[in-house]
Amino acid sequence: MTQTVLRVGILGADSEAVQAIYFPALQALDENFKVAVLHSTASGYNNTDPPRTTTSIDDVIHDPTVDLILNFLPNEYHETYTIAALEAGKHVMVETPVSLSIRSTKRIIAAEKHAPKGAKVFVACARRYVPCFEDVFKKEVASLDRIYYARCRNIAGPHTAHSATTSQKRTVTKTCSSSSSSNGAGTDDAHLLQRLLEEVFSGQELSQDRVALCQFLASLGCHDLGLMRDTLGVPDTISTISVNDPFYSAIFHYTDTAARGGHPFTLVYETGTDSVPRCDAHLAIYGRTKTVSIYYELPYARGQLLWVVVEEMDGQGELRKTESVSTWEDGYREELRTLYAFLVDGKPAKTTAVDGLQDLKLFRMMFEQYDRQCGTIRTPLG
Repeated sequence: MTQTVLRVGILGADSEAVQAIYFPALQALDENFKVAVLHSTASGYNNTDPPRTTTSIDDVIHDPTVDLILNFLPNEYHETYTIAALEAGKHVMVETPVSLSIRSTKRIIAAEKHAPKGAKVFVACARRYVPCFEDVFKKEVASLDRIYYARCRNIAGPHTAHSATTSQKRTVTKTCSSSSSSNGAGTDDAHLLQRLLEEVFSGQELSQDRVALCQFLASLGCHDLGLMRDTLGVPDTISTISVNDPFYSAIFHYTDTAARGGHPFTLVYETGTDSVPRCDAHLAIYGRTKTVSIYYELPYARGQLLWVVVEEMDGQGELRKTESVSTWEDGYREELRTLYAFLVDGKPAKTTAVDGLQDLKLFRMMFEQYDRQCGTIRTPLG
């Protein structure tokens, strides 16, 4: 039986994520995907059978040959064009986060429920599909007798691989005319970000610190917190948050699983960007007899390895360290294989729009704690 090949239209094809990662990854999986049309203002993709290129988003979404839309436009356009694609009966893979506000994400989920042809939404967060994360890190964490402490850290220098560390701005060349405006997104490009931020901070001043924190979480932070949430779930509460743009930190409080006694533990989250050319990023979980860590680079950074390190004491009382490594290609190809199985075979996927809503709820917990502190640093005792 001939295998179904999904024809793909890509919005935001000029972005680093598409040019460096997803376009070549889709080409490598040509038994599953064929890139049919690109929304782009550039040219020169290095392949012998180039897809059609257009400057019109509307043209991509309503191309009758396209089955799947990749939405890699800036965050403020996620809702508008994801809903437009769903209304056109197209599946959508949208870059994490799904959108900026909880209400916006719920509108996307509602549109998915009523989409013609059973169109679905998949959220791109390849780090959660890296084999050494799925097959080693999560299993080693599950084997801990108890979790005492955890740390999630990402201090990154300048790099074109992610917008959090560059001043480059992406633009949309054409507004898509669709009924998505009736769902609250609107079609006035100049006001989309403002309206979404007003939803995020309903009734509050859009202060510089609030906006900076929101935009950072929606760029670099969502990838790290998504990995944390995949491993440990959503924290019970947050006791402290520091906003010192472009550096941020927070203390998350968890309750361990009932199988491990339900003990409380703390995770310290620290992140930020500077001008030092390096990426110091990892998620580490500390038990009594074992420490499990996963180290990674910036999202969309090519040619980097992701590795898991397990440290424990051997029978002679000496440190025993084991490492497991995955390449950056492994994560993106596994993500795309999962996407294909989700859309074609009906298999479950963990990075759905409903799952992505949990990231926005975690962001809201952080915003609420910042408001409780009134912009100061306070302990739980005040």
